[in-house]
Amino acid sequence: MKKNLNIFTAIAMTVALAMPARAEWEPTGEEFSGKQGNDFGLWMSAGIEKKINKKWSVDFDFEYRLKDNIDDSGWGEPARWTLGVGAEYKVLKWLKFDAGYKFMRDHSCATWNTEKYRESRGFWGTKHRFYVSATASYKYQNVKFSLRERWQYTYRPEVADVTYDWEDDEFLPKKGKGKNVSRTRLMVSYDKKRTWYEPYISAEMYLGNGLEKMRYTAGCEFKLNKHNHIDVFYRFQDINHDDNFNDRDSHILGVGYKLKF
Repeated sequence: MKKNLNIFTAIAMTVALAMPARAEWEPTGEEFSGKQGNDFGLWMSAGIEKKINKKWSVDFDFEYRLKDNIDDSGWGEPARWTLGVGAEYKVLKWLKFDAGYKFMRDHSCATWNTEKYRESRGFWGTKHRFYVSATASYKYQNVKFSLRERWQYTYRPEVADVTYDWEDDEFLPKKGKGKNVSRTRLMVSYDKKRTWYEPYISAEMYLGNGLEKMRYTAGCEFKLNKHNHIDVFYRFQDINHDDNFNDRDSHILGVGYKLKF
């Protein structure tokens, strides 16, 4: 009972600290970029992890994201939902590899291009993402350092009648596109044996067409018992440039649940 009360208190404090980070944002009437205002989002996830043996494990997960989450109505706009499946192989005590696939549906906001006189409506699009990662870790006393290098390929099929050309008076499709991105993440965590919590901080760099964005995260994983784990985090996402419409700097509160067996 005391452990559950401590977990609830830590989650409540995280929410309270993150709430003031939301900033108001209004369209300017011109083509939007990642530096026009900040967004506040809520990311929620649930997953299952099955350990096959000492080296192999598989996992399934679902994620749902909201943007501009805390507004006057108390709710935000849906931004993305994802279904994923992956597998992990532990080569050595300090080295592991993983690979997986994600099916994604995400929302792109409306934009206006002043140079070409084209207006793009908001739309939901499908994405297929494949990834391969290698993670190396080192533990000094109760502090654990880990470095993950991930390659991911994302393909978005063509979406019909997305953009309206005012000069030619016609609708244009958003063509299909594939993209490769390299992601480098450094994480430091407090990993003491027989404790029910594990706080951590991390920084992740996205390299595609140059430096696209940075993610800075501070969170804590709570081990309710051997099988049930809850992860709560605050994340700041610094956008340099991105292919998504209206993608901009974001303050994010995340809550995740995982069942391990």
